[in-house]
Amino acid sequence: MEPQETGGRQMRIYGKDGSIFKIIAFPDENVYKGEYLLIEDDINTASTLVQVVDVSYAETPGLLEELIREGMFKDNRTDLDPYNVGETTKFLRDTKVLHCVPRGVINDGRLYARIYSLPSRTESTIKRIPSSKVLEFAASAQSRKICLGRDRDQLRIRVNAEALDGSLTLITGMKGSGKSHLAKLFLLGLLKEGAPILAFDLNGEYVCLNTTLDGKPSENHEKIGVYYPGKNFFLSLEYLGIGSVSKVLTKVLNLPGVSAAVLNEIWSLIQNQGRVTLKLLQDVINRSVSNMKVKDALTSRLLTLRSCSFITDDPRKLTRLEDVIHSEGSAVVIVLRDIPSRARKILVEMILSKVVSLLEVDKLPPLFLLAEEAHLYVRQTYWEDIVTRMRHFGLFVIFVTNQPDALEHQVFRQLDNIFLFSFKNDHDLDMVSRISDVDAASVKSIVKEIPRGVCLAIGRAVTNLPMLVCVRDLGVQALGQTKTVFKRVEGEIETQVTYSSNPLPHV
Repeated sequence: MEPQETGGRQMRIYGKDGSIFKIIAFPDENVYKGEYLLIEDDINTASTLVQVVDVSYAETPGLLEELIREGMFKDNRTDLDPYNVGETTKFLRDTKVLHCVPRGVINDGRLYARIYSLPSRTESTIKRIPSSKVLEFAASAQSRKICLGRDRDQLRIRVNAEALDGSLTLITGMKGSGKSHLAKLFLLGLLKEGAPILAFDLNGEYVCLNTTLDGKPSENHEKIGVYYPGKNFFLSLEYLGIGSVSKVLTKVLNLPGVSAAVLNEIWSLIQNQGRVTLKLLQDVINRSVSNMKVKDALTSRLLTLRSCSFITDDPRKLTRLEDVIHSEGSAVVIVLRDIPSRARKILVEMILSKVVSLLEVDKLPPLFLLAEEAHLYVRQTYWEDIVTRMRHFGLFVIFVTNQPDALEHQVFRQLDNIFLFSFKNDHDLDMVSRISDVDAASVKSIVKEIPRGVCLAIGRAVTNLPMLVCVRDLGVQALGQTKTVFKRVEGEIETQVTYSSNPLPHV
């Protein structure tokens, strides 16, 4: 789709204030926040690409006095206006000024993220250009695409799956704005491209992604494995190893260092004689540890582990991560919904520690980790360690949260992709607007007014060009709808939100 005219009159360049282009848009031209404009200069070969970040009225001399005077003397009389001056005045009052940020220049069909020179005021033509067309100008040779949804012109927006690979991604916004919906879309899109994914499902929203809307198995039915800890997912201490178990006991259960050293000695002793089991560890500690403080510390922590339904000594129940995560594309969904808070933290720490150890010895392929509200079940220092070293062992995280301030600045500084849904809180807006390469004022202006189901995409996935995307439907049972007290009135049908039909913001 080529750049298109916006109305009967051409937009005009009014001026430039700092980095902001000011463009005059006449009343019959419909241009909105987040849209792109192409300034084609007949003198220069390169065209300037700008994005609308704010819209205001054009200030004309004497307008305030004229409005006050009109309000004072307004009556039912019909004024004679043979020269149609009134229509001209109305036209001037409704003329808008578009505040636009330059995003680069287009030359020979390629987008370059720099501005060579200012376009001519007199010889320039300004046209709207669809977001999908902008992505085509900036597109690389990467072939794996994930369709996120549509732009304002109802054209598909596709992002590079490779841009998520090797990257740190954040999906954030207010509750009910569509974060989890987009996360599920990414899971299905990455799965289609053959990527292995590990997902922590906090609320049981991912359990039906292998089922179509009419209840039939989907095309990914065999690729998505749903695991309920304590039912069809079990871990053993011997499988985890002393390293993972020691981390859980010291970091989650606060086992003192002296007691941890004693545990290491006992573990080595048992391992030399046979299998390490939770029961055998408890028996040896009760018999051989004479220091009562150390014995009590170890015994109480091991009793906590025994209370976790997903820990077993039976090798027949064991779930080996290398057996369920496949290099040819699979999604492993760990449902955390019915697990107590402390047990949830223990489980996630065990899984992550084992995944990292398997990645380091190439027993697992590089994979994506999808973590919903991760701050509720993983300590901050562990995320910092994973984020800092993730590219070295191949674990790439997609965070999903409605509390961006719950993540440490160490995580924020390394974000490669951000998908922002609506935020109304100024504190949240201040935080998210500072974590991208895009200027903070642009982000705050756009994000505060977007509706449910629409997100602002920023980062490598959209070639560093901020894009408003109306997120599409999944075609499977997404779950996750808010359960309300009051039902719809009789005759109305309560349905899922059709994300792809949501309008983009008219502001």
